[in-house]
Amino acid sequence: MKSVIKIFVVVIWLGSFSANAQEYVFKVLANKGDNSVKLKGNDWAPLKTGQSLNSGDELKLSNEAYLGLMHNSGKTLEVKTSGEYNVNTLADNLKGKNSSVASKYADFVMNRMSDEEGAGDYRKSLGATGAVDRALASGAKIKVMAHSSTDIINPEVIIRWSEPQQTGEIEELSYEVVYSNLFDEVIKTEETDKTATTLNMASSPFNNLENKFVKVKVSVKGKDLNSEEYAIIIKPEDESAEIKKMLNELKSEVQEETALDNMVMAAFYEDNNLLLDALTSYEKAIQIAPEVEIYQKAYEDFIIRNGFAN
Repeated sequence: MKSVIKIFVVVIWLGSFSANAQEYVFKVLANKGDNSVKLKGNDWAPLKTGQSLNSGDELKLSNEAYLGLMHNSGKTLEVKTSGEYNVNTLADNLKGKNSSVASKYADFVMNRMSDEEGAGDYRKSLGATGAVDRALASGAKIKVMAHSSTDIINPEVIIRWSEPQQTGEIEELSYEVVYSNLFDEVIKTEETDKTATTLNMASSPFNNLENKFVKVKVSVKGKDLNSEEYAIIIKPEDESAEIKKMLNELKSEVQEETALDNMVMAAFYEDNNLLLDALTSYEKAIQIAPEVEIYQKAYEDFIIRNGFAN
C-alpha cells in the first residue's frame, strides 16, 4: 500500500512539474530600465534578464524602458512603452505558426546573453567595440574582422577593421579599400575616414564576377601600413541549399525589423560559419537599439570568440 502511495505522489509531482514547464510563455532576453514583474500570486519585484514569464504574470515598464522577449515559439517581441502589461495579452500579439528554427536560434541568443562567466575578461581584452586598438606606432597594424577566407550568403555585408595604434598627437586617418579579383586585378578602390565599409556583391562591378570571389585589402592613406588580404566568397549554391532553406524558415518568423530579430539572425549566421553576415546583423541590432548595452556586449564577445580582436 505504501508503495502505491509513493508512486501516486511521484506521478502527481511529475504532473505538476510538467504543467509548470508548459506555463512558460516568454523569457527575458534584454532588459533596460527600472522594470518590474508580478508573478502569479506574488508582489511586484525587479525584473531580471533571463527570467521566465508564465501565463498570468504582469509587467510594469518604466520610462525609457526596453524589453526584449523570446516567446516559447521562438518569436521575439520588443516592448518600449512605459506602462503595465499582461503576459497573456503580449503573447496574443504573436499568434501564428511556430518555427523550430526560430526557437533554436532564439535559445542560442538567450544562452549567450545569460552566460556571463568569463565575459568580463573577454571585454577587458577587447576594449571598445569597433576600436580594438587606438593609437601609427611601432608594430601598428590593421586587422580586418574576418578570417582569411570567408563565405557569405547575403550579397551585402559590412567589412570592419581595427584602428591602428598611434603615438604622440592623434591624427585623423583616412583609409583606402582595394578590391581585386581572383587574378589580383584591381576592380574597385574606395576611400573612407571610417573603420568600416559596406560591400554589395550584387552591385557593379562585383555582380560581373563569374566566380563571386573578391579579395579585400585595407591601407592607411599616405602611410606604409596595410592589412593582409582577405578573400570573400558568396557560398556556392550546391553548398548553401540547406542553409537557405533554414534561413527562409527563420525569416518567415523573424523579419529583421527589430534589434532582437537581428540578434537572432546573427546567431543563425554564426552557427553556420557565415561570420560577415553575423557581424552585419550584430551591427544592425546596435544601430537600431544603441542604448541597449547587452547587445553591444554580445557583439564584443562575438568579436573575441571568433579571433577578430588584435
